[in-house]
Amino acid sequence: MQKIIVLIFLLWSSFNVASQDFKPTNEDYDISEGMVKASVTRTKYYIKDSFFDISINNEEFLRDGNRDKPTVIYLHGCNYDNSIAERALLKFYLGLGFNYAATDFIKRGDATKACVGVNGVLVVRTNLRKRLPARVLELNAHIDWLRENGFKTIYVVGYSEGGMVIQRMQKAVDAVIIHAMTCIPLPPNAKPPTNENKYLQVISTRDPFLDREGAVPCEGRQGYETFVSVVGNAPSHDPFSDALWAGRIKQFLGVDK
Repeated sequence: MQKIIVLIFLLWSSFNVASQDFKPTNEDYDISEGMVKASVTRTKYYIKDSFFDISINNEEFLRDGNRDKPTVIYLHGCNYDNSIAERALLKFYLGLGFNYAATDFIKRGDATKACVGVNGVLVVRTNLRKRLPARVLELNAHIDWLRENGFKTIYVVGYSEGGMVIQRMQKAVDAVIIHAMTCIPLPPNAKPPTNENKYLQVISTRDPFLDREGAVPCEGRQGYETFVSVVGNAPSHDPFSDALWAGRIKQFLGVDK
């Protein structure tokens, strides 16, 4: 059985108004089959760690990628501009010996950067009602493409908004990791995350973009029986803001020995 672990980061509208300025937009997205399947060509692929973070394209990845190594599908946050966080995630998972596929929803052309930090306030302008389902479709396309091309073990990593996407996916995978995102409220009639997966959520109660009500652990909620939430209290939205999180992730993935 192929193993797939989805790790991802999120942003959501249940933030404290003191921490977030959120206004919905009418932004719409092309969800045609051609656009969705082409998402694998917009992704940057990495097969080894390097000082200059050299990426390869999808064709080079099929040619040179080791199908016996786990492959991480990474879902970025709301603007993909947090170079420190993005590089920390890349280095961490490449350092574990995994392939790494960094998806890019912004590169499709009809999506804008959804947020920016201004004087400690997260200013969000986007259409989450359509943005999250569109990103789920692209995630599904990556999972299917990797499976069809013989990659045996797949991990998907997400940060901030990417963690929202994970909570909306329904494909069965081996494990899901959510960095720095609350347990989001689901739309009416939406299905909870599939219980065929195992999930790890790392979250801080003092995340500056998540207040104490917003930083909600998924573990213990009805319909979230396969979630484990690791709650820290560092005043940061960093994916590794708690020094213990890296070790807990390694333990969760079985690579801590």
